[in-house]
Amino acid sequence: MKSQVLDHVLQEKFLPATSITYLVQDYMLNCRCEAKSQATIDNYQYRLKCFVWFCQVNDYPAELQKLGVNHIRQFLWYLASESNRWGSDKPSSRKPASQSTVNHYYRVLNTFFGWLKQEGFIPDNPVAHIKAPKIDHKVVPALTPNEVRRLLDACSSKSALDVRNKAILSILLDTGLRVSELANLKLEDVDLNTGTILVRRGKGGKQRIVRIGSKAQKALWRYVTIYRLRYDDGLFLRSSGEPLDASGIKIMIRRLTKKTGVKVYGHKLRHTFSINYLRNGGDVFTLQYLLGHSTLQMTQRYLQSLNSQDAINAHRRFSPLDNMNV
Repeated sequence: MKSQVLDHVLQEKFLPATSITYLVQDYMLNCRCEAKSQATIDNYQYRLKCFVWFCQVNDYPAELQKLGVNHIRQFLWYLASESNRWGSDKPSSRKPASQSTVNHYYRVLNTFFGWLKQEGFIPDNPVAHIKAPKIDHKVVPALTPNEVRRLLDACSSKSALDVRNKAILSILLDTGLRVSELANLKLEDVDLNTGTILVRRGKGGKQRIVRIGSKAQKALWRYVTIYRLRYDDGLFLRSSGEPLDASGIKIMIRRLTKKTGVKVYGHKLRHTFSINYLRNGGDVFTLQYLLGHSTLQMTQRYLQSLNSQDAINAHRRFSPLDNMNV
């Protein structure tokens, strides 16, 4: 859809300075000046292109000053109810958007219209008068030890590809890095002497240092010192020697799902790290740092996946009365 249905949007020339299309272009320039990540910019631009498309198809006013609360509500309702969105054949567009997706569009529009108000293009932010769509926080089950073993066993051969894939899986499971963060790592960001990784380009441009355990260190050492082609400074490379980007990592993970029957994706690996970190005695404050979360509220969502048995096991170790010298 990005390359077919909406390519004409934001491409027009000689646009009025107050038109929605022109101001979306202006906002994208502002995002770049604020040094937002490319992933954030791409996401904002895609969501706003969809909104522009909807406005054009429904003959909404071209000038943003004339767009009101009801226009925004109709767009959000379209997302939540339409089973053939954007006129696209993509499977994801042939069913109503999830609550989380609708909420994401809402937040992007709220940020965009808030910027327009701040810059004086509009007198009021219409999105601010709409209550944010609720999000149905689904509990994502972590991978079981058996599932993790099956994934790692699927990369147990001595081929360069399997050695690389095992190192990738080991790091994602042991650090909770985002796939995009892993893809951006350089060889110089890894210190195998201390077992640490410098994440230079985390979400929001924040840097942090994470640690990898001995098993992940061993898998990474084997890949870097024996099998890695040294044509590029990127940490993980394709067989051609070019950097392996986030899309390539996701494709690799999908192939492992097909090969092993274990349903896995990047965020599920991150979730598995978080849950097991908490189960092994880690606290939400250090987990917040390791995950690169800006607020503790984001980290606390992982607590929903802890069950009653986790609480019972924790109480065995931390019973207040049993730990008192009375």
